[in-house]
Amino acid sequence: MDAKLLQKIEELTLYTIQQHKQIKSQQDLLELQAEQIEKMANELVSVRKQLNKLSNE
Repeated sequence: MDAKLLQKIEELTLYTIQQHKQIKSQQDLLELQAEQIEKMANELVSVRKQLNKLSNE
C-alpha cells in the first residue's frame, strides 16, 4: 500500500512540475505578446498622426 501511495505522489509531483513549466511558458508568451501589442499600438498612433498631417495639407 505504501509503495502505491508513494508512486501516486511521485506521479502527481511530476505532473505538477510539468504544469508549472507549461504555465511559465505561457506567461512568457503572454508577456511577449503584450510587448508586441504595445509596440503595434504605438506604431498605429504614429501612422494616424502622419495620416492626419497629410490630410491637413
